[in-house]
Amino acid sequence: MEIEKNNKVIGKTLFLIINLMVAVFAISILIGSVDAQCVPGEPCPTDSGGSSGGGVLPSLNTAPAPSNAPNPNSGQAGVSLSDLSKGGSSIDLGATANPANPGQTMEEQFGEGNAIFNNPGGATVQPSDGRTGGGSIGQPQTDISGQSGGATGGGSQGGVPDYGGGQVGGGSQQAPVYGPDGNIVPGSGGFGPGNVPAPGVGGAIEGYMDNLMSNLGQVAMIGGIGAALGGFAGGKDGTMYGALSGAAGAIAYQFAKQMGMSGLKSGLIGLGVGLAIFILTYKKESKEIVEFICLPWQAPIGGSDCEKCNDLEECSEYTCKSLGQACDLVNVGEKEQMCIWKNPHDTNSPTIEMKSVSKDHKFFPDKSIRPPATGVEIKNPSGANNCIKAFTPLEFEFITNEPAQCKIDYNLTSDSKEAFNMMTYFVGGVSTFIYNHTEKLALPGPSAINFEAPELQNDGTYTLYVRCQDANGNFNVNPFSVRFCVEKGPDTTPPLIVNVSIPSRSPVQFNLSEIDLEVYVNEPSDCKWSHENRDYDQMENEMTCSNQLWEMNNENTYTCRTTLTGIESRKENIYYFKCLDKPGYDEADRNVNKNSFSYVILGTQPINIIDFGPKLEIFGATDSIPVNLNIKTDNGHNNGEAICYYSITGDENTYIEFSDTGTNNHTQRQDLVTGEYTYYYKCVDLGGNAVYNQTSFTVETDKLPPFIVRTYKESGELKILTHERAECSYSFIDCNFEIDDGISFTSLDYYSHHSEWNINKKYYVRCKDKYDNQPNPNVCSMIISPFDYGITSSLSGTIEL
Repeated sequence: MEIEKNNKVIGKTLFLIINLMVAVFAISILIGSVDAQCVPGEPCPTDSGGSSGGGVLPSLNTAPAPSNAPNPNSGQAGVSLSDLSKGGSSIDLGATANPANPGQTMEEQFGEGNAIFNNPGGATVQPSDGRTGGGSIGQPQTDISGQSGGATGGGSQGGVPDYGGGQVGGGSQQAPVYGPDGNIVPGSGGFGPGNVPAPGVGGAIEGYMDNLMSNLGQVAMIGGIGAALGGFAGGKDGTMYGALSGAAGAIAYQFAKQMGMSGLKSGLIGLGVGLAIFILTYKKESKEIVEFICLPWQAPIGGSDCEKCNDLEECSEYTCKSLGQACDLVNVGEKEQMCIWKNPHDTNSPTIEMKSVSKDHKFFPDKSIRPPATGVEIKNPSGANNCIKAFTPLEFEFITNEPAQCKIDYNLTSDSKEAFNMMTYFVGGVSTFIYNHTEKLALPGPSAINFEAPELQNDGTYTLYVRCQDANGNFNVNPFSVRFCVEKGPDTTPPLIVNVSIPSRSPVQFNLSEIDLEVYVNEPSDCKWSHENRDYDQMENEMTCSNQLWEMNNENTYTCRTTLTGIESRKENIYYFKCLDKPGYDEADRNVNKNSFSYVILGTQPINIIDFGPKLEIFGATDSIPVNLNIKTDNGHNNGEAICYYSITGDENTYIEFSDTGTNNHTQRQDLVTGEYTYYYKCVDLGGNAVYNQTSFTVETDKLPPFIVRTYKESGELKILTHERAECSYSFIDCNFEIDDGISFTSLDYYSHHSEWNINKKYYVRCKDKYDNQPNPNVCSMIISPFDYGITSSLSGTIEL
């Protein structure tokens, strides 16, 4: 998430920078175009290249001066120019070139072989004697004034306009223009404008590039100033937005300047635009820790509302004690049962007595505390200056003389009536009223605190303040203090991996290739993992760690999160963890684990249900018949060890755990009435492998005793047949006997029963089925009387068969 956020910021910044560069480029073109458009006969902007001869470029179709016209301050008296822009002009080389030597012609002044005559360019140079020169007008030369420029008036550099591409040379002389009256046209002659781009293609591009680089330089410089100011102002991305604001202001300034505004106005506009953008983009960022603690509800302090319970139809102990911490139910179970305020006049606060501290630590009475306050000092005899080691868990226990609710804080709150409520933390995170109180914490050393928050300048000494409150709201105004120091360092101990969210050697689901894991470290650290036992720097996979001091979790450790990949089924998967402490420090000052923390994940195979029940029909002799649901599992993790569930609908959220489960045999008793049933089974092993099945069966209730459906003599024996499986016995006396006490019939299938044949006896027969259904006491299933030729039997009389 952090990388994605940074990429978005970088992309946004690049987008803004590109837009600014496009704007600068556009303005540079605008400026270049304005400078390039110097039209003959029109006013033209000047630059610092030289003085202007009246501010007007001479027309290239200038009429020749009269022979008697004066020629003051001219570099080419009597020069005849006609449409030099078309390359077909002629120059009278016999004209006077130097006022100081009126008799010297231009050819004599510059020399016949000068480059002004020998550059082919399209303009024709004619000497006074009729000789035709072949050079193009406008090659940079040094004229009589000593200024660089062309030979023609206007001093174009690099060629004639439309064909060249240079700039008007600074200080080059121009030919005067004469009117019909023979006088020089005002504004002509003198030194030409300097550094004005000629209309040619080469001159325009060079002008644009000069302006672009100049403008970019201004934008960069002012943007840098804005970045410095933005960084000084702070806020979220202050440097970036400061730079962008400065650059935007510079562009606004350049644009306003080209619109003809004065430097002051342009500067104010640029400053205003930059300031407005910075204000709109400025974001001040601060961090604040918000801690959410969920604690059980507690009844109000005191007992002023206790007697309200006595007005209810029934005042239970729960209702009574919910009205106040000091409420108590007396005469329980008697007619006079009532809720009272116990000890309403109690004004004594609980007393606090230190009981024990962590192993290898000792506590002593703190003699620096002034009575009536009390407290202890905890020391580590093996530590430097008896101080405890940084990020080492410290645990201490104290007791109170009555059930009390205790709080602890790093800050000493006032001794007002609200002092207890103003304290921040409940001791041990427990808000109930108890006798024994335990606090566990781990604190950083002063070097870690001073590095992360230099303004705190912690010296490693801590004092914790404890107050305890009883049921009536009495608390010790003078807090019980616990003082100790933490070693100042330097910290030379590597970080310690205290725990992980999933225990090592835990199984995972078949075909699951990755798991999310949390690693808990005793101090802020950067952690990595690998499939091989390597040095920290060579481990490929980084964890995402909470490595700020204030990011300690409720177990006093720091959490690193990662996803372990490459899990293979049906084998042990070994991973190696290492951590590097003190994030933000120089690498030379950091401590790394020399030995890896080995972590194992067990790959598994699918789990199976190899047997289940019940099936078909279930019979019973009662309205509600006990039925045993049963499952046998195999494979999966640890040969079928699993937790099994049942449901009557099959919906995932309706499954109920078997009462006897956790191995590979699972049973659950159900008491069912007559009917047809379908049960859905689900078993899940420790790795998360799940298997499903279902069974259907019928429950029938049998409340009737067995019936004897036939009696006869066969092979010299008495035989009887029952309609269901049964046990039968008889007596020769009467029906008043227990079936188990009678003379048993012999049976192989429990349907056919036989005994000896005796014609001189009556057989009083009683039968019962497997559900113990039998005739009522002193009632026979049948009375049988054998005789020579047959049998008589009866239920309520004698029946001849």
